[in-house]
Amino acid sequence: MFRAALYGYLIINVCIGYGGDKDFFAARRDALMDRIGDSIAVLHGLSDNRAYVPFRQDNNFYYLTGVETPDAILLLDGVKRRSTLFLPPQNKEKEQWDGPLVHADREARRITGVDKVMKLDEFRGELRNHLEAARVVYTPFMPYEASASGRGRAIRHDEDRMENAWDGRNSRESVFQEKLKEASGTKTVIKDLSPLLDEMRRVKDTMEMDRLRTAARIGAMGLKEAIRSAKPGMYEYQLAAVAEFVYLWHGASGDAFFPIVGSGANSCTIHYYKKQRKMEAGDIVVMDFGPDFRYYASDITRTFPVSGKFSREQAEVYRVVLKAQKAALDSVRPGATFDDLEDAAREVLDRAGYEKYMKHNVSHYVGMSVHDVGKSLPFESGVVIAVEPGVYITGRNLGIRIEDTVLVTEEGCEILTKDAPKEITEIEKLMSSRSIAVSIGD
Repeated sequence: MFRAALYGYLIINVCIGYGGDKDFFAARRDALMDRIGDSIAVLHGLSDNRAYVPFRQDNNFYYLTGVETPDAILLLDGVKRRSTLFLPPQNKEKEQWDGPLVHADREARRITGVDKVMKLDEFRGELRNHLEAARVVYTPFMPYEASASGRGRAIRHDEDRMENAWDGRNSRESVFQEKLKEASGTKTVIKDLSPLLDEMRRVKDTMEMDRLRTAARIGAMGLKEAIRSAKPGMYEYQLAAVAEFVYLWHGASGDAFFPIVGSGANSCTIHYYKKQRKMEAGDIVVMDFGPDFRYYASDITRTFPVSGKFSREQAEVYRVVLKAQKAALDSVRPGATFDDLEDAAREVLDRAGYEKYMKHNVSHYVGMSVHDVGKSLPFESGVVIAVEPGVYITGRNLGIRIEDTVLVTEEGCEILTKDAPKEITEIEKLMSSRSIAVSIGD
């Protein structure tokens, strides 16, 4: 069994290279050049990490290139309809430690599908050549998104740094804008590329849908195993470890966001992250997590009883939240809005007297970030969202949230995380079966 699983893992990772995927990256670059017209777009990939952690490219840069080499720059010329990728030269010493990277050579053009590959130190001169026909340069103003990050969190972080009297640094994006202005000359206008990329990323192409389906499928597998493993005396972090083992085994690179495992009173803390409590008989557990699979996230929450059986009170509230989620899911279709889902879920909660315990919105976009980018517009086929009503009654240590990742289709929706059970009878049946963690924990 181990040998077969290992073989499957190796095949997944061997196939992660560009292959047919480079056609999707090229199509996105073409679509972006359509949007910028007679202008230039410049994107700056992320620098290497300061810590010994795997490098993960900025979402926007990866979305357009698939390139994971640190410090790369992409230039798109809407006038000439040409893409130029600027890469560092080969660093054999670094590759000896970290493995091979795409670098500035002939092979890079074939691998990536861009029109031209140049060295990083040639960027300034090449930029000026392209500015002879275009006087507008687009670049993202919004903060970069890397591993387990979202835009809202990144904006708050950058603002806090700027307002800190002992820090005061400008954001990476604002510094890059200044450098572009300096290199381009005073007549060049710098515009924000973020809204154009946000709109493109809001509606997923078929490659993205495939990756999101896989992220959802292995996320559901991990959560099922965690539910099956739960028992009094385990720690919250042990449930997170079970789920993480499963999705790493199946090819995920890590967490799409920090796992939330809240038992007892912690179930009422919406983004509880410490995971240090030992779970007790009678506790309810809210578990919210998802893997990052090849730059795409899933977002799934299930609530279940540590002892394997819902109490009467837990079951009563759970049924209401589940009914609210189903009402919101029934509202998902092209043309519907986030407000429609919110109204449907809150109407159910209000009739049962629990609406006042709902502390967050019912839905958000999902994609390369777990809280993905895009304006709040009517849904269309290809949009992916999370649907997650929740009730948090702190005085009774009773938090319940049920969440699925959902793809909007022409017919309505496809629940990508459907493999994780959420009916009470299904959860209790799953918890009565033997888990992989029994032998590990004992």
